[in-house]
Amino acid sequence: MKGIFDNTKFGNLDVSSRIIRNGLWESQNDSGKNLTQEVFDRYEKLAKNNVGVITTELISMYSHDRFSDYTHYINSPLFIKDFKEVTDIAHEHNTPILAQIGFVNCNINGKQMMEVNDLTIEDIRTIQADYVVAAKKIMFAGFDGIELCIGNNFYLSRVMDPFENTRSDDYGGSTYNRVRMVLEIIKLIKNTTDLHIHCKVNLYQDEDDSLEICKILAENGADSLQITRFLSPQYFRKGQSNQDMLVGFADKVAKNVSIPVVLGGGRSDMDKINELINTTDIDFISMQRPFVKDPTFLTKWKAEGHGKSECKTCNNCYWKKESVCLIE
Repeated sequence: MKGIFDNTKFGNLDVSSRIIRNGLWESQNDSGKNLTQEVFDRYEKLAKNNVGVITTELISMYSHDRFSDYTHYINSPLFIKDFKEVTDIAHEHNTPILAQIGFVNCNINGKQMMEVNDLTIEDIRTIQADYVVAAKKIMFAGFDGIELCIGNNFYLSRVMDPFENTRSDDYGGSTYNRVRMVLEIIKLIKNTTDLHIHCKVNLYQDEDDSLEICKILAENGADSLQITRFLSPQYFRKGQSNQDMLVGFADKVAKNVSIPVVLGGGRSDMDKINELINTTDIDFISMQRPFVKDPTFLTKWKAEGHGKSECKTCNNCYWKKESVCLIE
């Protein structure tokens, strides 16, 4: 029987619980994008309170991206220095930590707001080279792995989307071709670092195609997958909640791949999580908002044997782009 606080493996990483802390916004940088003491304190609370794996708040690949005012930036002059302190804090408490990286708007090679179908081969190679440089910085900063944001509305999720990608070259058409750009990024990162590669990937409208995407990623270098959703209502079928669809799909993925599968978000009750991981092949659950409310709640769960997050799911932290609970 599986339990939330099992000592287990997350790919090549040793973890002490099945809960993955998923980051989102950063509102506690100073004006120069340096990390403040509040940020370091937050990571310390996470690391010493029974989280299995920490994923950082979003790190933007490019400046002037859609959310770059609320994120870290990979090319910040102090990125390696500041985040080496963060990873040292996590490792002091034997907690693996991943750097979450992605971008929404494609503004490269002097071109603005590039659409998927308008990318030239030179543009694709530029993006791939930028990911390799980012991965090396992440490795130098001491991270255990990298989370590639290729789900939700991030740009690379649109490259893989069968409804958006209508290219006729090697980067469009078949499922494999639509995933090819990401596969080449994974291969390049694997060839230049020893980072665990965690891919956050969508359940699209076409479930069979979505499953095939996950299988291709698992067979070509991804070390773990997190299942999330495309942020558009038309991608969901009547009569099923988003959560029910995600559970069913994540379970199907877990049955078809040999790497860890994480169910993304929406659960905050210890008893229900234990029931879910014991009635499906899903082994890991990610959370974001409960940790904004209280970074220490897992320690209370472990001590008491049950519990429910005090997060009210008001979503103010999401809409206000804050990394602290606004109710507090």
